[in-house]
Amino acid sequence: MNQPARSGLLGKSKMIGLGVMLGLLLVFSTVVVLVTFSVRNDIRLQMLDVDSHVLNLLVRNEIEQAEADAELVFEFESLGEVELWSALLETATLDGVFAVQYFDEAGELRQSSSELLVGHSVAESITHGLEEEGRHTVFSDELWLSDFADVDFSSDRRVAVSDIYLSLVSSDGNTDYGTARYLMDGSALAKQFSMLDLQLVRQASIAVGIGGALVLLIFWVAWKRLSEANARVLRHADRLTKANSELAMLARTSAVGSVTAHLIHGLKNPLAGLREVVSAGRSGEVELDEEEWKGASEAADRMQRMVQEVIGVLQDSSTGLSYEMESGELFRVLESRFTRVAEEQGIVFSVSGEGGVKMDSRVSNIVTLIVSNLVQNAIEATPESGRVGVTFSCAGPNASVRVEDSGKGVPEEMKGQLFSPVTSGKSGGAGIGLTISSQLAKHLGGSLRLLDTGEGAVFELEFPTEESFLEGVD
Repeated sequence: MNQPARSGLLGKSKMIGLGVMLGLLLVFSTVVVLVTFSVRNDIRLQMLDVDSHVLNLLVRNEIEQAEADAELVFEFESLGEVELWSALLETATLDGVFAVQYFDEAGELRQSSSELLVGHSVAESITHGLEEEGRHTVFSDELWLSDFADVDFSSDRRVAVSDIYLSLVSSDGNTDYGTARYLMDGSALAKQFSMLDLQLVRQASIAVGIGGALVLLIFWVAWKRLSEANARVLRHADRLTKANSELAMLARTSAVGSVTAHLIHGLKNPLAGLREVVSAGRSGEVELDEEEWKGASEAADRMQRMVQEVIGVLQDSSTGLSYEMESGELFRVLESRFTRVAEEQGIVFSVSGEGGVKMDSRVSNIVTLIVSNLVQNAIEATPESGRVGVTFSCAGPNASVRVEDSGKGVPEEMKGQLFSPVTSGKSGGAGIGLTISSQLAKHLGGSLRLLDTGEGAVFELEFPTEESFLEGVD
């Protein structure tokens, strides 16, 4: 990986790390705030419950006292509205009580110490709370004093009020007298709430500060270790990239060596024949006829063609340039090269298969070298009136070429070492043609094998249509 790319990757990693860190701080702070608000609400409810509990005890005591003064004898006897209201008025004289109201069992207002509160009734939500706990409190710090007390305009002000509802029952619990409502001064409670909020804010700030510092410390340590690990990974990636390039270069060099070996192998026999013709012509020992000179010329042409083909492959491999070719072009090359040669030997030569398959040009060139060697071997091994056929097929990213002949086939003793450099079955052969072709097939990422069909020889070349063996090399 080059330095600009690495610097960009490290910069991006730092931005990601900063974003993660800020995200963690935000999540932690949010959790602390939510927990603080939950605790605040619980404490406020407990503080409100204390006032309503104390007032409830006082009201029950007054009801018991009123029942005792009324000298109730039978269980079905209960306080009347007048006696009950008198007991409630006794509690209205307590410090901080602005007003008191009495509602019957149906929730309708029966008595009120303030004419300004006439018309009010018990809401259903409050009735539900009374059924569960026997008391319900609503706190507000934005009520005007004139809403429930007869005061001058100049004396009107906003006050904090605890609106407390109490269920009224007889001392034995058998009689439901209704509901009492008390409006009490909540200024002291408002101060306590304010002090509570201030204390909770301080504690939350301390928690966020200390917790945030710990989060940052843990994240910094983790990030440092992660950065060190990332740096090691980048170093390993650089070494792997370099090793991959070197391996690809070795593969390219090896492929070039195999192609060169193919050239040497292909030139050996034509050169030997040409040398014999030239030597005979010079010595004058043998007078060469037109056919022999024609054969010598064809051998020279064949060598020239092979040199050009190999040079083309080497140039493509060294420059890295490639382009698309279709399998039909491979068919035309094989037909132009071997049709006339086969006819001269009385052999039927044919090429068939899918002609529109696209291939990389470098792959196509090497495939042409391999198949040409196979076809040349097949023609030499096929007797007169025989046949040699080439069949091309494609399945997905891979393609295959079969070269079949109607000759005697490969002897059993040679099948085990067919692709090893041993003595050839042909006169004057070095036995390395198939070895080189197999090596070239491996460089393509494919394979070359002999198929056991029971008649003649059938060689199958399988290869990928893209140059996979050099993939990733620039």
